[in-house]
Amino acid sequence: MELTGINQLWVAAITYLHLAEQFAYLAVVLDAFSRKVIGWALELHLRASLAVDALKMTISARAPVPGSLIHHSDRGVQYACSSYSDILHAHGILPSMSRVGNP
Repeated sequence: MELTGINQLWVAAITYLHLAEQFAYLAVVLDAFSRKVIGWALELHLRASLAVDALKMTISARAPVPGSLIHHSDRGVQYACSSYSDILHAHGILPSMSRVGNP
C-alpha cells in the first residue's frame, strides 16, 4: 500500500508501562502516513474499553470519510471484540489484522 496522505491507514497497538508500584497499559492509534499518535488511552487494565477509548478519541479528532480508511492491528481480544469492530463498521473503516502468529 502506497500512502499519499493522512487517514488512509491507521495502526493500533497496546504496550505496558512499568510504574514504580504497578503496571499501566497504553493503547495508541497512529496515522501511518504522518507517523503521529492520533488517539490514545491509558489505564491500569487490559480490558477492551482501553482500546475502544483510544479509537473513539481518534475518530473524534480525525472524522475519517467512510470507506476511505484501513485500520490495522494485531489479533488481540481488545481489537477482535464486537465493541471495537462495531465502531469500525459504524464509521465505514475497514479492519485489517495480522496473520496468526505474525503480529
